[in-house]
Amino acid sequence: MQKTNIYILATVLAVTCAGAASAQSSSVTTNGTTTILRPVTITKTADLAFARVVKPTTGSGTVTLTASSDTVGVTGTGTLAAGTASRAKYTINGEGGQVVAVTVPASFDMSDGSSHTLTVTLSSDLSGGTVTLDQTIGTAGASALNVGGSFPVSSTTTPAAYTGTFDVSVAYQ
Repeated sequence: MQKTNIYILATVLAVTCAGAASAQSSSVTTNGTTTILRPVTITKTADLAFARVVKPTTGSGTVTLTASSDTVGVTGTGTLAAGTASRAKYTINGEGGQVVAVTVPASFDMSDGSSHTLTVTLSSDLSGGTVTLDQTIGTAGASALNVGGSFPVSSTTTPAAYTGTFDVSVAYQ
């Protein structure tokens, strides 16, 4: 009988200890967060217009319209004739205080609609390709962007009206 009692006691202890070990638990609280931003947009307010340029009779030059001015400069033997010049101008809108990455292509081609092209090298007034919108989070923010460019002109450049397009994009960083 004593063996039976010991056996029962051992079984009860084993079940109790096993239950105590499996009853141990641990938990941790985890937070979830997000920030809702208004969409970032870009609006063009002026196209890139180099005005009219007289090609040189000999030699070559470079036509330049900087991102900081609406004035065309011609180096070399080309001369500016007339017309209204304008750097490309944009307004970037979005959530105040946010950093926006701006992508401007390095160059684009302008064509006369035939087989003649001018390759324009682009430059913007941003350093590092980003801009921080004015204001603070919770309010609308904005920033200006200006793009200029340059292209070569020589005595062999075909006289014509040249046009082309390029895309500028923005995204929150």
